[in-house]
Order: sequence, then C-alpha cells, then structure tokens
Amino acid sequence: MFKKNNEWGVSLIELLIIIAIIVLLAGISMIALNSQQIKARDANRISDIRQIRTALEFYSSDEAQYPVVEQPIILGQTGSEKLCAKAEGAFVSAGTECKTETTYMSKIPKDPLANQKYNYLGSATGYDITFITEKESSLGPAGTYHAHSQVIDAVPGNK
Repeated sequence: MFKKNNEWGVSLIELLIIIAIIVLLAGISMIALNSQQIKARDANRISDIRQIRTALEFYSSDEAQYPVVEQPIILGQTGSEKLCAKAEGAFVSAGTECKTETTYMSKIPKDPLANQKYNYLGSATGYDITFITEKESSLGPAGTYHAHSQVIDAVPGNK
C-alpha cells in the first residue's frame, strides 16, 4: 500500500499477488470438490445396488427364482426400467403397467455417470450385477464389483 497526496492505493504488483492467491485458492477448492463428487457418486452407486438387491430378494421370495436373463442387460435403460412379477416380464419398460402388488421396483436407478452402467445377468438361482466405482469406497479400492444375493465383491458369476 502506498500513500500519495493523503490517499491510499494499491500497486499493480499487490493487485496481481491478490489475484494469484484467489486463483490458487479457487483451484484447490475445485480439486477438493471434484474428489467429494466422486465419493458421492460411489456412495450413490452402492446405495442403488443395495436397493436393487433388496427388490430382487422380494422377487425371488414371491417367484421362487430370480429374473432369468441369458444376455446381460443394462439396468435403468429402455426395456429394463421397472421390476415387476415374472408373469409381467420381470424387467420391463417404464410404460408397462404392473399390478401394484407385483411391482418390486417402480424405477430402477441408473449409474450417476452416463458412460457407466449397471449390468444384470441372472439365472433362476442367482444373479450378477456389475458396476464400477471410481475411488476407494466401503467396498474396497476403485474398480469393477459384482453384486450377488449374498454379497458384493470383485468375483463375477451368478451366486
């Protein structure tokens, strides 16, 4: 700060230093925010998968089997947006009317990122839902995980 004719002012160097500090703090904040967004997406994925597993257990309890799908389907996409009774087609599109008592999940969630998916493959005795975490989470390090009726782990296959 300098004084000229009884007026206080800021020199150009001081102004540049203040701007540099603000830019540095903004950059650090963006990095921290991005990290928290990744953690939030992973927590959302794990919550989604647990809800889907619960719906599948109710389905299995009523139908005495899991939805049978021989080729993997993408959950939450067109044609697999709801989980209804076996007689109604199990995984069905959003426009399909399900009886209230046989709607196990009225809206199957999608992965928070558009380029990642929840893939389902199932037999009468088990299923495998594949999903990817971006960062270390409660499941372990970042990577591909498989949800089954009993556990979520890194091992593929219907269980």
